[in-house]
Amino acid sequence: MLSSDNPLLRQCPRLVNFTSSEGKRLFRGAMDQGHAESFFNLMGNFSTQSSAMFGGVSSLAMALNALEIDPQRIWKGNWRWYSNELLETCSSKEEVLSKGMSFDEFTCLAQSHCHLDVRRASSIAYNEFLNDLESITANNNSASQIMIVSYSRSHLGQVDQRGGHFSPIGGFNKAENMVLIMDVARGEYPSVWVNARSLYNAMLEREKDVLGKSRGYFVLRAPGTTTTATASSLQKPKGRLLQQRQHNHHQQQQQQPKFIKCSDCSRKCSKRLHA
Repeated sequence: MLSSDNPLLRQCPRLVNFTSSEGKRLFRGAMDQGHAESFFNLMGNFSTQSSAMFGGVSSLAMALNALEIDPQRIWKGNWRWYSNELLETCSSKEEVLSKGMSFDEFTCLAQSHCHLDVRRASSIAYNEFLNDLESITANNNSASQIMIVSYSRSHLGQVDQRGGHFSPIGGFNKAENMVLIMDVARGEYPSVWVNARSLYNAMLEREKDVLGKSRGYFVLRAPGTTTTATASSLQKPKGRLLQQRQHNHHQQQQQQPKFIKCSDCSRKCSKRLHA
């Protein structure tokens, strides 16, 4: 585990180590504001990725266990539990170890285990991302939904990492606009607080090994669950805000189908080639 004075973090002024005094202060603020309950559900099911390219698989296993979704399969002994081994990707294990997981492939895998809302950053306004953060991390919603982000590490200044990464969100300090990323690459990177705008920009960066689409985030819920709207979402939007929300909703319906098909996926995996 990296210490707070590790050179990897010293080169990242926009990141705050979760275990530092500043990180703890931000966490206390998020708790006081009612936007840190997600942390406890996730922390009790924390999964460290077993390979440098398994961030997506480990994040998904962690979220599914936090949501208490039954995998309908035995893990070990009599235990039914999500692990990397139980999550079968479209690409072969060798392909994932070599190339990692694309945004589309994560979508394909996750949608077969839970209710999934997909958000490409290029089709979601920054304020909509903030609204989702506020709603998902709220105390009354944290047990029923989890957010996983797909972002560029290099955009956040993390050295020795030029590609993308997946990790769940554990909290939101709205007063200081800071988001807690619970990094599943625990042996190399600690969990950190990052400015929400910086994270949004890191999600806007396009994937380089597929079709050049932006990254983004996912909202996962157990099948059959409902969520409680936040006070801000209950306010009736007016004028341009209403038009913007209607436009964004229309874009989401057009660009983000509920179930992605192999023909729509940007990853040319072995399953798609033989479909």
